[in-house]
Amino acid sequence: MKKNTITAVFSAAVLLTTMCGCTAQNTDPTAHSEPIQSATIPLDKEKTSYFNGYVKSRDFSYYADPNLWAYENSPDDTCEIRMITGKDINKCGLSLFMSDEKPQGETAELKVLSVVNKDEILSTGTLATADRTFYYYEWSVDDDINARMYLADYNDNYICAYSESNNFGYVENKIADILSMIKLPEDKETTTF
Repeated sequence: MKKNTITAVFSAAVLLTTMCGCTAQNTDPTAHSEPIQSATIPLDKEKTSYFNGYVKSRDFSYYADPNLWAYENSPDDTCEIRMITGKDINKCGLSLFMSDEKPQGETAELKVLSVVNKDEILSTGTLATADRTFYYYEWSVDDDINARMYLADYNDNYICAYSESNNFGYVENKIADILSMIKLPEDKETTTF
């Protein structure tokens, strides 16, 4: 395994644990905390299936237009779908998953506010869909690519979306389209395949 892959997997585990509430959070705002890792989140491809634009995990499903998005079947890829552009001018990848149980009373908005003062954070904001509001924070992965973590409240969890892009201004509406397609188990019109 390459050194970069090992580092990315380790950093991803730290980021996922820190950002998605998998551990107890320190409530003292003056206490020193770990910096945000400019890392990626590994996917469990065995728990995600794909058919003709429909991506289904154990927690939810969504539709990604196969004329615009390609499903990535590589376990080494950081995103489960990638935008088809035909050029390197605009790049975008996206992975959706459900977090482990979130700390009691910590909404997605509060989770994002808890990282806003970290040096690595470039920006924060919101992205609204018809069903829910996603709160995000953005950081730099490298000189070309930035990453965003989108969080929305769902019962005792967060719906999470990890995205990479070199131009979020261009792709944000396309990300919003995907996030608005999420079908949860209780949705009446869930897609089966």
